[in-house]
Amino acid sequence: MNLRKKIQTKEAHIGVIGLGYVGLPLVIEFCKAGFHVTGFDIDEKKISSLGKGKSYIKHIEDSLISQCFPLFIPNTDFAKLSEMDCIILCVPTPLNKNREPDMSYVFNTTRTVAQYLRRDQLIVLESTTYPGTTDEDMKAILEETGLKAGDDFSLAYSPEREDPNNKDFSTSTIPRLLEDILKSALKLQ
Repeated sequence: MNLRKKIQTKEAHIGVIGLGYVGLPLVIEFCKAGFHVTGFDIDEKKISSLGKGKSYIKHIEDSLISQCFPLFIPNTDFAKLSEMDCIILCVPTPLNKNREPDMSYVFNTTRTVAQYLRRDQLIVLESTTYPGTTDEDMKAILEETGLKAGDDFSLAYSPEREDPNNKDFSTSTIPRLLEDILKSALKLQ
């Protein structure tokens, strides 16, 4: 079954890397939409908390985490990336002392994804960054595997649009999210 069909039938397994204020709300929305989601993070305390149905983010209630089970699997085992149909990177890009983004999280995570990259996957960057990060930098790293973007796997950028603690807009009401990511996937297939 191709990726488009898997997404349309909600059989696509979604992997979200980085379970902070952008990634965790994204996990919740994908679960609400009926997708199986694996959340990846290097912070074992976050994974343990999530496994107990507990939130560590102030504006996300525990009940929202609990409602994600059994569709949601939090873990630190990045080898499971090979099982994902769609992988979304939600890693930080903090500014350095010169007010330039530290891209090491994005590039190191992309290198990890490359270790487990396979045909028919969709890789989406959802971190604040500069033009060219996805279609130049990430693409080059991922294509070192011998697989080609657009032919063997799909690569997309979905701008981060998160406004923590804003009572007027949440991840599900900010215009975009699942719709844009899934539309990107469907266009690329």
